[in-house]
Amino acid sequence: MASPGARTTWPEVDALLAEGAVEYALDRLRASLHRHGIAAALLTDPVNVRYASGTSIMPVWTMHSIDRYLLVPAEGEPVLWEYASAPPELRSPYPGIEVRAATGWSVLGVGEQADHRSAAFAADVTRVLRDRGIVHDRIGVDRLDAYGFLALQEAGLHLVPAQLAVEHARAVKGADEIELIRRSVAVADAAVTDLYQALRPGMTENEAWGRLLGRAFALGAEFAECRLLASGPRTNPWFREASDRPLQRGDLVAFDTDLIGPAGYLADLSRTYLVGSAKPSARQRRLYADAQDFLADIIAELKPGAAFDEVGERLSRRLPAAYHAERYPFIAHGSGLSDEYPIIAFQDHHAGEIEAGMVFSVEAYVGVEGEDEGLKLEEQVLVTSAGVEVLSHAPHDERLWAP
Repeated sequence: MASPGARTTWPEVDALLAEGAVEYALDRLRASLHRHGIAAALLTDPVNVRYASGTSIMPVWTMHSIDRYLLVPAEGEPVLWEYASAPPELRSPYPGIEVRAATGWSVLGVGEQADHRSAAFAADVTRVLRDRGIVHDRIGVDRLDAYGFLALQEAGLHLVPAQLAVEHARAVKGADEIELIRRSVAVADAAVTDLYQALRPGMTENEAWGRLLGRAFALGAEFAECRLLASGPRTNPWFREASDRPLQRGDLVAFDTDLIGPAGYLADLSRTYLVGSAKPSARQRRLYADAQDFLADIIAELKPGAAFDEVGERLSRRLPAAYHAERYPFIAHGSGLSDEYPIIAFQDHHAGEIEAGMVFSVEAYVGVEGEDEGLKLEEQVLVTSAGVEVLSHAPHDERLWAP
């Protein structure tokens, strides 16, 4: 495993490791497409493109501007339409992927030509499907904008949703993916440790968040999906993002990394720390103990073969009733290239069961409705046939749990 002190950006990830992850991903994705009755998936979501090709170029940009896309047939080799200005070394490490130049149709770039450009995109994709003999079959799409979707419809394609099939594929990680996840979590652990050591009264929430991300970026992380960090009375309810509020001595400061680390894999863990040389209150210690107990209950339930709905129902009864009004929406969620399938929820459960090779982030937010403090803890874990391995090792604040 890479040292947290080492710079581990995508170009430095071992090529064989990356290629192994892509081979595994394509095998799982093709099998999932077969199960869902989809002849090919046309992927524009940059997370899905990365999963099945091993490539990422400007991932945040391409979340809102479709400048690259990937066709994965259930039978046969994929075709990646790559961003036209991409340097050759950023192309897929997997040699079985054909690479072509993408036709972009973002209004930002082409203005009134968006209709014409999206029609050219659709025509190009249709030609490939016709050459593969699947142009009249069910073609899955994940997240197209209106221009692209309507252009494919006008080209006569039978479009169906692909995201569930892709999420089913991504849910179970191979050995190479797990190694990449370990690297990302190690980076997050190092960044959280740095923040823990630097926290002080007078630092603003924005400064604390900047400290966390600055260290993570220096170690090769790419971006954070949210900026959830709150202190003092802003910790209840949850989901407040960092502000210019100065931290006060005796405050709780709670945060969620939501970090996309080296090679694009998510490191999703949460900690709550006590600011300054203060003694924790009885309420703060109670919140911490209840959050820790709930995390332990979740981890104990993550066994291969356990049904998502049954696990969710059992755990929903273990969270103390005082916290139900403000509870976190999920008990656990998949963690791979992003927050992903499956979800273990308090209600509205997914079908299916836990499998070895699934990676989860297990969530505990405890706060009583109407009170001015809450506490967030979260660990990232790997389910194996021999038990659950906790992957995240960032420090906890001993003052909050020590007797």
